[in-house]
Order: sequence, then structure tokens, then C-alpha cells
Amino acid sequence: MPKITVLMAVYNETPAQLRAAMDSILAQTETDFELNVVLDQPKATGLHQILDDYARQDSRVLVLVNEKNSGLPYSLNRALDSGTAPMLARMDADDIALPQRFERQLAIMDDELLDVLSTSASFIDEMGQPAGEHAYIPEKPKQLARLLPLGSPLVHPSIMMRREVVVKAGGYRLLPTAEDYDLWLRLLQQGARIGATNERLMKYRLRGNSMTSGDRYKVFLVSEYLQKTYAAGKFPDAPVELADLQDYLDANGFDNPAIREKFNRRVLNLSAGKQALRAKKPFSAARLIVPGMLNQAVRRYARQSRLYNAVYAHLARH
Repeated sequence: MPKITVLMAVYNETPAQLRAAMDSILAQTETDFELNVVLDQPKATGLHQILDDYARQDSRVLVLVNEKNSGLPYSLNRALDSGTAPMLARMDADDIALPQRFERQLAIMDDELLDVLSTSASFIDEMGQPAGEHAYIPEKPKQLARLLPLGSPLVHPSIMMRREVVVKAGGYRLLPTAEDYDLWLRLLQQGARIGATNERLMKYRLRGNSMTSGDRYKVFLVSEYLQKTYAAGKFPDAPVELADLQDYLDANGFDNPAIREKFNRRVLNLSAGKQALRAKKPFSAARLIVPGMLNQAVRRYARQSRLYNAVYAHLARH
């Protein structure tokens, strides 16, 4: 039995991005793993051929192909169920893992008695060029247990976790987004120790199409719903019902493109307004901020962001 099952889903990455991700895993200094790759786009024959080539060259690679596009959480669960290792490692098909990633994560998890460990990351652009670095992540389980109910600083594709706690929690649930955040909250509820290291053991690719206006509003609404569910103590005995979540999305006008676009524009204006305040341009700031604060969803977003940022800042200082 290998030490680690790597969970990777492939959808619309470029051949070069996929090869870079695969090569980075197969070059790990910790070599005792199985790499379970799920192709979630059965019509992507070029990507399928690349994956089959890797599987022929390295017996650690298992390629699974979904009958139809079924989404990230379904694909991750399929990779999980097809493996046997006691440790699970996430990886995205367009990111790059540093060679010592697995070795360092295993050592830290054993030293700190952790069930889940996120690393930090350097950012790269579509072409693989440096594009910044991830902000500081509070590292201790007690810190993250306080912060995660308000939002997540974890880097999902860098995560390593113990299979037993993930299986006990029921794996990834088939949510329309924020499936990782949902899992962290359920793991917290069952007492899992979630930690982080600020070692940048990943190169995380920022893709130009990664956040549309609809995506931003959807992530906010689903995360808000999960936070309310967690605060009400409904994890994990009463699973989130997709029908209830859909009702929540419907009640907030998610299917209305104008509402989604207005939310996106006003959230972006809030950020620009804060920059204007820092630049001592109060009138410009007011023009950007005031219209957004007249919108109920944007007010909720701003309130949650302030609460998260206040707790994050306190933890970062201590």
C-alpha cells in the first residue's frame, strides 16, 4: 500500500500546464504514492492521450475518465475511492508542486499531529511567470478553528489530509462551488486538527477565466449558507440538502444575470473605494462605496469580510 493517494481532476487545462503538473508530482522526493487522475472532460482526446502516455510510463499513475462532465467534487471523490493510501494529497492539473512538497507535509503532519495540512504558495500566471505570493496563513489548529468558520485562507490544491477523517466526514459533497470550504467546516465539527505551513511548496496558477461575476456571487452565497449551517450546529449529522441550498440561491436572485453582475461590480468597487481612502481621496471613495452599501447582499459581504479580516489580523499578530 502506498503512503499517499494524490487526487487530481483534469478539465480544460492546456497540454503544457497538464504536463508541468504531472511532472512536478512524479518528481517528488517522497516517491511512495499513487497518482489518481480523473479526466472530467471525456471529449478532450488530447488530454486523454497525454494522461495515457504517463500511465504507460509510470505504474503509479491511474487514469479514470468520467462518462460526462460531472464537476470537481464528484471527480475528487472518484479519485479518493479508487485509492488505498492512508494519506490524501490534493493537486490541481495546472499547478506545480515543489519537489519536497510531500516529504515536508508528511513530516509536519507527524510532528504536529495534524489531520489536515495546507501549505502556502507562490502565484504564477498563465505562462508560468511569477505573479506574487500567497498571504500569511495562521498555522496552528486553534487559530484555524477560530478563523475557518468566517472564511478560508487554505490553499486547496496544496492540501494533505488523513483518509480516515475525510471518509468519516463523507468526502466531498456535490455542491456547485466551495466544496473544499464545506469539507473544512465538517472536519472542524468532528474535531479534526487542521493546520498550515507558510512554506511555499506550490506554484499556484492564476487563470484569467477563474472568477466570473456569476462565480463570485455563487461563491459568496454558498459560503454564506455553509457558515449559517455551521453556526447552527447542523454539521455533520444533518447534511446540507441541495434543495435547501438551491432555495437559498433562488431567494437571493442567483439566476438573475443583472443581480449577479451588479453584485460583482459593487464588490469590486468596494475594493477600489478602500484604495481611494488609503490614497486620501474621500470623495472618490464615497462614489465607489456608497452605492454598494445600499445593496443588501453587498452589505452582508462587506460585514463578513470585516469580521474575517479582524480575526485574521489578530491571529497574524499573535
